[in-house]
Amino acid sequence: MQWLDEDFADSCDFELIGLSSHLPPHRLSWALNQHLEWRFRFSHVMEIPQRSGTSKHAVYRFVEQDDAEVRTFYLVENKVQGGTIARFQGGAVLDYVIQIMDEFNSIEDTIARMRGVKGINYIQALDPLQSGAIEHLALIDLSETAVD
Repeated sequence: MQWLDEDFADSCDFELIGLSSHLPPHRLSWALNQHLEWRFRFSHVMEIPQRSGTSKHAVYRFVEQDDAEVRTFYLVENKVQGGTIARFQGGAVLDYVIQIMDEFNSIEDTIARMRGVKGINYIQALDPLQSGAIEHLALIDLSETAVD
């Protein structure tokens, strides 16, 4: 079913940032809100099937609107005691992933702005298709609309 995989990958139009931080999710969202004037709010808990049971990952959401565009950010716990979402080699060192859904894909500017946030130890752009998390993150906005 190669064509199905390609269609799914084409429909997943978002950018992904991985980061390492010693902060718990509510403190990291607060730090991002303070430094970048974002407005992350708790959204829901995402349950991910793992080899032995499921893991629960907190999801925070922020929607930024201006005259030219609408951008939606999701801050998602990647690494929790029960497992990880990003399953690429080295993905387990990332504490969080930030999913950015926008029309302009200005990920470099976002990363540059985030580098000054206290509590972020490491930050990198990720390829969503290679992250091992695409099947969970591609549907995150659908689970959000079900909660609203």
